[in-house]
Amino acid sequence: MAPNQPQGSTFRTSIGLLLRTTPFLVFNAAVYGAFFLAAVAWLGVFGGLAVLFAPRIELLSLIFMLIAVAGPFGVLTFGRRYILYLVKGGHIAVITKLLVDGEIPDGRGQIAYGRDEVQKRFRDVSILFVLDRMIDRVVRRFTNRFVRLVDWLPLGQGAGKAARWVAAIVNRSLSYVDQAILSYAISLDDDNVWRSSRHGLILYAQAYKPVLMTALKVWLLGRAFFIVSLVVIGVPGVLFLLVFDAIWLQIAVLAATLILASLLVRAVYEPFATTWTIVTYHRAIQGVEVDPVWDERLQSVSGEFKKLVGRAREFDPRRDPVDEAASATGGGMAGGQSP
Repeated sequence: MAPNQPQGSTFRTSIGLLLRTTPFLVFNAAVYGAFFLAAVAWLGVFGGLAVLFAPRIELLSLIFMLIAVAGPFGVLTFGRRYILYLVKGGHIAVITKLLVDGEIPDGRGQIAYGRDEVQKRFRDVSILFVLDRMIDRVVRRFTNRFVRLVDWLPLGQGAGKAARWVAAIVNRSLSYVDQAILSYAISLDDDNVWRSSRHGLILYAQAYKPVLMTALKVWLLGRAFFIVSLVVIGVPGVLFLLVFDAIWLQIAVLAATLILASLLVRAVYEPFATTWTIVTYHRAIQGVEVDPVWDERLQSVSGEFKKLVGRAREFDPRRDPVDEAASATGGGMAGGQSP
């Protein structure tokens, strides 16, 4: 950890970092705001067509209504995969730089710096997406294979059933861990992001507990934030529907409410959730050396991790220090510790 990195609690440090990245918060809100306006226009056009054809062709009216409701969610999924992902990648790069070095290089705006770092490290947004998906799958495989959730529960005979419930929540809470590992890859002065991500995953396997606990807190807070957003947005919607009782309008208002609540989570809460997970991860791996035993373990249980290792070797055929360390110790699983 860099000497000038904030040393307070991970929560307070995350809030401080988030406030320091206000340009990205505004940019993020603007992107999602534009999407919401586009979604409202989409609902208006296809909802209007559904109303227009309702007295004449009911099947066509139903098709238009389905398009009106499903279209914005499909566009959001596509947008998150490409355009919004690039925005998030830039934000992660800025958060990482501020966390590790304490400042952005002089004369460079945050958005420009984040964009340049993502393009330099990943060259194309599709590489960022593919790498992130691979990391996510490895994290989930590691959790399912090595994390004994039953040990976390001070229960008797009901521990098995409770562990299954906890496992379901844990799997849903891992959404931001992959971004923390991407942050580690960005923090290293290494053009081979496949190799640095490999090391980041190994370090996560060695020091996962505080990161996983933060992920659980983030997930629970996120559900609470969504419910509160839904209530706050939904109350005016219900009052509006008391005046207009047309079924098509009710469906449109319900869809708009869900879309807006979902966008609020993504625009307002997700940047905080990402930052908190990143800070916790960097704190957890401070002083931890990459253990080749865990590299072998991950390769033995995760095909995605093997693919990532292969990508790293294709990018740079020079031998990874992890492989050299494994050869020096004779390989094998000896000497490692389970979580």
